[in-house]
Amino acid sequence: MISASTRLALGYTAMLTHGVMHAARLREAAVREALARQIHLSGVQALPAVSLIAALLGAVVPTQAMALLGTDNESVLKILVWGGIRELAPLIAALVLTARSGVAIATEVALMHLRSGMDESLWHGAAHEDEVVIPRMLGLAVCGALLVSYFQTIAVAAALLASSVLLDTPLLAELDTFLVSGVWWQVLAAIGKGILFGLAIGAVCCYHGLNAEPKVAAVPKAAVAAGLGSLAAVLAIDLFAAGLRFV
Repeated sequence: MISASTRLALGYTAMLTHGVMHAARLREAAVREALARQIHLSGVQALPAVSLIAALLGAVVPTQAMALLGTDNESVLKILVWGGIRELAPLIAALVLTARSGVAIATEVALMHLRSGMDESLWHGAAHEDEVVIPRMLGLAVCGALLVSYFQTIAVAAALLASSVLLDTPLLAELDTFLVSGVWWQVLAAIGKGILFGLAIGAVCCYHGLNAEPKVAAVPKAAVAAGLGSLAAVLAIDLFAAGLRFV
């Protein structure tokens, strides 16, 4: 007998695979419009909140690092600061996507499912499911890349400014050190994680929305399950990515 966690993992994987395999439906104008709308709602509208979080994190990380380690070992501090920002950017972007959009998507899809149980004309099988799932899943993937890139830019700028003030060094010198010591593929790896996190969140939330029972009480349950499932999926992907470094 398959356990509940295994059944959920298989369901998430099937939803993710289905969405990616049917991405060609983006040729349809209605699906492209839904994708653009999802990117605007989940990505563009989230930029102010992400800006604030990134600026605060970028200022706090070097401040706390210097408070704990002092200012003697500057190279260790820089590794800690840039590594921390690089690793935290995808995770924070995933939390923003889950809180702002993932739960809302699960609720929206569950309500669609509820209405379809009352009026079959609102739901036309797999084709209509693709129109609902694909733009939301791929939209969150695009937003994951967008938010991670934006977060890293703001956080690094704030960290450079904080380091310049705390270490009493010229801002241009801090920027030059960062550009010399930075590794370009690590930035791309963080953006790649953001894409994977967005895909996973979209798949999980659509899965719970589509599998909600056609009754009102099931809608909040689907939203809660989607939020918890998204966090579990994000942590599992991050743990897997971390494990690859030791292979």
